[in-house]
Order: sequence, then structure tokens, then C-alpha cells
Amino acid sequence: MKLLEQISKYIKLDSLTEDFFYTETQTKTFAKGELLSHQNTYNRNVYYMENGLARMFYYEKGKDITTNFYSEGKAFGSVDTIFSNVASVYNIETLEESTITFCDYKKLEELCSISLTSANFSRYILGNLMTQMSKRMSSLQHMTAKEKYAQLLEENPNIILRAPLGMIATYLGISQETLSRIRSEI
Repeated sequence: MKLLEQISKYIKLDSLTEDFFYTETQTKTFAKGELLSHQNTYNRNVYYMENGLARMFYYEKGKDITTNFYSEGKAFGSVDTIFSNVASVYNIETLEESTITFCDYKKLEELCSISLTSANFSRYILGNLMTQMSKRMSSLQHMTAKEKYAQLLEENPNIILRAPLGMIATYLGISQETLSRIRSEI
């Protein structure tokens, strides 16, 4: 299981944690275009992308706006539902055939209450997610379109080959025309 391999890079797995991942998680292959989570629902699953690509998006004035991409090795979920217990305003969709490991966050919380190893790893993951969110907000507020595009290429160089340009443009907060112009300049 790729997820356990990834986790073992950061922590020494205890038997409770290993048992949890073998008994409480599911690994499934989803077709391109499948919605893992729908807006206005309470999806409390936490996902880990083993192989493939997904995005989170919402609708605004009839357009869909991409807020994030999740490629191999990324954890994701409907954070608004998981932590605030409100219906999510986001959808999560696979952009490629994707193999994803997932579990109910409540089960993960139960594990963290009995395994210090898992609790510490959970804090590590949450810290990374908070750092990513802070970096994303900062880029949207303080970077030019060209700087945001350069940062995207640095952090996820193959995204241009894997995701439609319209989705990338909405993720960067720019028009598709502006994205095309920036790409021709680089």
C-alpha cells in the first residue's frame, strides 16, 4: 500500500496504525470525471491519491472555479465538512482514472485517540495542509499572474500536460486568454 510506504517515511508505524490502514481504509480506482464529493453534502472521507489526478472546484455564476489539484502523494477532503460539520461548498472530481485510498475521518480520529504515533502524524499532515493553504492565499493576494503560473510549474510541473487549461486558469484566478499569453512568453 503506497500510503503506508509514504507514512513510514515520516513515522515509525505502530501495529494499531498498520492494522487501521488494512481494515478501515478502502482503495478504489475511479474513472475520469467521477465526482468523489458533491457540494451541499456532508462527505467526511479523507482521501490519498495513490495514482491519478483530481481537482476541487465550486460553481460561481454558472462557471466552475478550480481551487486545487491533487496528484500522486496528496491528501485531500472536504475540509469544511470534516472540521466544521457544514455542507461542503466544493465538489471533488477525478481528472484522470485515479487510484485513491480513503477512509472516514471519524475513524481516523478514533485511531488518533488511542495511538500517539497516529496523532502526531495527523498533526504533521494538518500542519502541512495549513502551510499549503497559507501559501495559496498569499499567492492569490500578492503574486502577479506570471508569478502564480511559475509557482504552479515549480510545484506541479506536469499539471499543464494533465489538466485542461481552462481549469488551470480558474485555479490561478486569471482568464484563459491571459494564461495563453503568459505561456507564450515563457
